[in-house]
Formats: sequence, C-alpha cells, structure tokens
Amino acid sequence: MSPPSDRTLALGPEMTIPFAAAVREQLIEALRSPGSLTLDLSGVSDFDSSGVQLVLAVRRSLVERGDMLHLHAPSACVREAAAVFGLQPDLSPAAAPAQP
Repeated sequence: MSPPSDRTLALGPEMTIPFAAAVREQLIEALRSPGSLTLDLSGVSDFDSSGVQLVLAVRRSLVERGDMLHLHAPSACVREAAAVFGLQPDLSPAAAPAQP
C-alpha cells in the first residue's frame, strides 16, 4: 500500500469571523483524508484571529495523528496577523511541526 498523498487546499479570500464556519467545514472535510495537508494561503486577503485559530487547530489535528501541515505562500495579511499574535514560527511556510 502506498503512503497517503499530500493534498493542497486553497483558502480565501476571507478568513475572518463572518466566514469562519464555512472555512471550518472546508478544513474538516480536508482532515477526513489521511496524510499531510498543504494550505495555499496566497489568495487570502483578510485574516483575523478566527483564521489564526482555524490554522492552528488544523495543525494540531494533523500532528496528533502523525501528519504535517504545510503552508504555501501566506499572503501579506496572514504574515501580518502572525506578527501581531507572535506566531511567525507557527504560521510560516517552513514551520516545524508542533508537539501535541
């Protein structure tokens, strides 16, 4: 049996409180498949604390089952939010997996 393939999910443009439920459903669906996940954040134009929470929750879920979250091309607003919340290491494309 071959290992599960890495999947990519493009998110955006909104990752804010009004859109959190819809984004959450997309992420839950993506988590149903085994393997690591890449979030393409290049198209995100608005990102607030709910976006941060969603990304960190997905990362935690993946790490708990032995998979990894990869971030592809976080947009300027994602990088700005990471700086505001002090999460640059956690929300950078090269971030190491968190410990559960």
